[in-house]
Amino acid sequence: MTLFEGAGVALVTPFKENGEVNYEKLEEIVEEQIAGGTDAIIACGTTGEASTMTHEEHLEVIEYICRVTKKRIPVVAGTGSNCTETAVYLSAEAEKRGADGLLLIRLPRRDLWPILRLLRTR
Repeated sequence: MTLFEGAGVALVTPFKENGEVNYEKLEEIVEEQIAGGTDAIIACGTTGEASTMTHEEHLEVIEYICRVTKKRIPVVAGTGSNCTETAVYLSAEAEKRGADGLLLIRLPRRDLWPILRLLRTR
């Protein structure tokens, strides 16, 4: 079974002048991508400024994008981290918040096993 086909677009995360996430603009961006025929949305990848957000902001953006897409197209959540525990936490939370897939960075093999065990139990 293929979960994803076609092209996914890694979204930017727009911010207001005060540093808060601009959710109104984010919704516009998501809707524009869906209308344009994008096959999947990548939320909080490296172009999504994930490294500049708190964990809670990061997860709120993923959850918001999942709500906006309403399962019309898959949402892949960027949950990678150089810290294995953080990657496991973000991955589990992204799944709870509606993500259809995960985008992880390459970790040393020994650090990848906890993530794979987590995913296998779901």
